[in-house]
Amino acid sequence: MNFREFATKNVQRNAKAYFAYFLSSTISAALLFSFTMIILHPSFKVSILPKYLKNSLYMTTIIAYLFLSFFVFYSISVFLKSRYKEFGILYILGSSKRQVQNMIRVENMLIISSSAVAGILLGVIFSKILLAASGKLLGYDALGFYIPGKAMAITFAAFIIIGIVISASCSFIIKEDKVLSLLKGTKKPRPEPKASVILVTICIALLTVGYFLSITCSEKTITYRIIPVTMMVVVATYLLFSQLSVFIIKLLKKNRSLYMKKTTILWVSNLLYRIKDNTRMFFLITITSTVALSAVGSVYAYWRDKESQVDSSFPQAFFYSNVYDNKAKVDMKTDFIEKLLKNENIHFNKVSGELKFVMPDDGKDEVVIISEDNYKKLASTLALDVNSFNENEALKDVSLIGDKRKSISFNNIQLKVTEKSEKKVLPAVFEAVYVVKDAVYERIQGVNIYFGALNVKNYKGTLSICKSYNNAFTLDDGNKYYRNFLKANILESTKFAYGVILFSAIFIGLIFFVTTGSFLYNKCYMDVIEDKKKYKQLNKIGLTYSEIKKVLNIEIGVLFLLPYVVAVIHFSFAISSLKYAFDIKITVPALQVIGTMLIAQIIYFVIIRKNYLLEIKKSLLL
Repeated sequence: MNFREFATKNVQRNAKAYFAYFLSSTISAALLFSFTMIILHPSFKVSILPKYLKNSLYMTTIIAYLFLSFFVFYSISVFLKSRYKEFGILYILGSSKRQVQNMIRVENMLIISSSAVAGILLGVIFSKILLAASGKLLGYDALGFYIPGKAMAITFAAFIIIGIVISASCSFIIKEDKVLSLLKGTKKPRPEPKASVILVTICIALLTVGYFLSITCSEKTITYRIIPVTMMVVVATYLLFSQLSVFIIKLLKKNRSLYMKKTTILWVSNLLYRIKDNTRMFFLITITSTVALSAVGSVYAYWRDKESQVDSSFPQAFFYSNVYDNKAKVDMKTDFIEKLLKNENIHFNKVSGELKFVMPDDGKDEVVIISEDNYKKLASTLALDVNSFNENEALKDVSLIGDKRKSISFNNIQLKVTEKSEKKVLPAVFEAVYVVKDAVYERIQGVNIYFGALNVKNYKGTLSICKSYNNAFTLDDGNKYYRNFLKANILESTKFAYGVILFSAIFIGLIFFVTTGSFLYNKCYMDVIEDKKKYKQLNKIGLTYSEIKKVLNIEIGVLFLLPYVVAVIHFSFAISSLKYAFDIKITVPALQVIGTMLIAQIIYFVIIRKNYLLEIKKSLLL
């Protein structure tokens, strides 16, 4: 038997030990193949997408591939470390460093290539369901089945490259000069973990400040707060597992009435070491789970709320504006749409008028002013009442930027800002809009803009008219004064754009969720080897299986659910910032995302727990 046959036989003989690594790699390959298969579908024309959507898909692919590479490397490193004794024995028997590395390389390439093939087959089996579901999400009736030869080749080549790179990196994990440590394995005496009061205080302070900044942000401040808040929470999360958790468990130990009660002494002591030893894994799982939850939750909240967003941001079915010198062009567009609406017997309300772009005397952001008469005309098409105000006042239109001016001055005309209107009347792109009396409007100098607007009861039925308009005015690009808003067209584009982004977010979320679940599986596989010996000894001195089961339920539950609970708390504050900054309805989508992930996590926990307890029970019967 040559060394290559020895490596192959080793995989076959230890199929159970290799299964965790093989399974996680297979699922990763299936996910990468499924994503590639969908974006390469003949009906999904990526080339015609806007640049930002194409970049979103490309970035998703890059993130997925890099994370999968890291995950496979992490899995193999955990797996190799669980075989320290085996490698130590091989070195003692005379195997060279090169032979051991060659054996690892052959084993690794065998598993990687097998998992790539298995993942592709898994993706093909479920391709019909995946194509139908993703087609609906992306705005197609359904994406038909096709032979994804290119996706197969890309996935297989990608995993072979991962295998080659990881095989070359194995020499940094297993070294010949550590035979003694290999033989000792993970049995190294460890001092009791300690916690620093200063670091615990910093952790609590960072979390408090980070959460406070999240729920108090506005649309203007959210951009500046994202990075510092993220850094605070990331650092605090690491300190939470490395310091705060140890501090809390040590407080439990000081409560002697609780600590000395039955099996509590066992699981509390075990948790002290388990959490400290797994700090990096808990930290990694928490951050990746938070990213997955935030990505899916925030995009899903936007996607679910897209119609109400379009309704509030674009009140009229058709709205277009231009500088006043181009009044004739605006009227021509009104006549064009009016004719099409009449041909389809669609009742409409028509308004035309003017507004001004004006720089306030304080030199801050440019604002829009509109006369009370023109504003009332627009409001009447929406069946809205306009609040009354005085000559020395300016009525504020609903603004998405949270303009908090109490007064404003134009050309030395000081106006007190009064209550905002009940609903936005002008498109949201006109951010800060003030309504003034007609006489005051005439006295204020600015850039005069002429607008035309038509409104219908069911704007969704005007998509064909929007397409006719776009065909007639193909080169109508526009600028800040020169606008074209076709509400049905905007809704259609928004649905498709959010569909693509949600598709990308769900895929990244699945990658993160599957890989973090596999991290826990690998960890349990390593722990069960030592736990078998430990609980066998405890069983001999009187600890019953039911008591062992109770202890392990707590330990495995903490291992699986603690990072998820922390991630959910992070996510709750992160997504709340959307509600406070953009007034997005996030409660229902957030609960749906959390619930879905929680159910999946509990199912995974129940399966792993059952297998773990079965392994422990078998060891007690030996």
